[in-house]
Amino acid sequence: MLEHTFCHLPGIGACSEKKLWKAGVRTWAEARERMAEVVSPGRANLAAPILAESMAALAEGDARWFQDRLPSEEAWRVYPDFRGRAAFLDIETTGLNHGDCITTASIWDGERLHTYVRGQNLDRLASDLMGYGLFVSYNGRTFDVPFIEAEFDVRFPQAHLDLRYPLKKIGLSGGLKRIEQALGIGRGDVTGMDGYFAVLLWKEYEDSGDPRVLETLLAYNAADAANLERLAVYAVNALLAKTPFAAARTLPAPRTPDLGLVAHQSAVERVRRRFGI
Repeated sequence: MLEHTFCHLPGIGACSEKKLWKAGVRTWAEARERMAEVVSPGRANLAAPILAESMAALAEGDARWFQDRLPSEEAWRVYPDFRGRAAFLDIETTGLNHGDCITTASIWDGERLHTYVRGQNLDRLASDLMGYGLFVSYNGRTFDVPFIEAEFDVRFPQAHLDLRYPLKKIGLSGGLKRIEQALGIGRGDVTGMDGYFAVLLWKEYEDSGDPRVLETLLAYNAADAANLERLAVYAVNALLAKTPFAAARTLPAPRTPDLGLVAHQSAVERVRRRFGI
């Protein structure tokens, strides 16, 4: 979708972009030849060097370059070109307040699941994330990524597609689990768990050391991360349908992953009894 995008160019807004598309100017290469036929010569001259930079940024795999220039409501356009370098990211924590810490984290990369646990391998999370070109999260711009940056004293340069916003743009809001349910995306044996329950699972694991409790927490955390890929494809395809490029650019549905983790019902029931929920 990026090579059809012009709304990141100076002087080119949504209306001008649609005007270019309607006139048959649908790629950057075509725009370099014909933009002045559709918009004013002044705007075409301003856009010319940014078109060249766009081609270079895409060739170099720099998703952040586009995010920094696109209108916020159009940031979803980076996903189709960078999905192969995306980290679908979710963390669990001891709470939401200052002084709380990350307990587990999951990265789904479209092929493999990577999990992190406090006291085991969590110290690798920030450095591993540096290897991706795009972060995909739900509410991660205000929660997950700032939490990771604070805990590890790091700042990530990558582009970040927070699905909360494109999903809201297509009429889906109200929290991750609610949206998944509306779209018929299942959660298997972690159905019914939420972020608060994840906090209690960690507390139980800290106190008992039971690996079944930890695996249950990781199964919940991993489901959050892996389901982001399906949500991303759904949102992007819904937004592509509003452009002239849906037929050629619609993304295939991702495979349903086998995450290799089990939510142990004995652990779930133990937590429910202990904390009276």
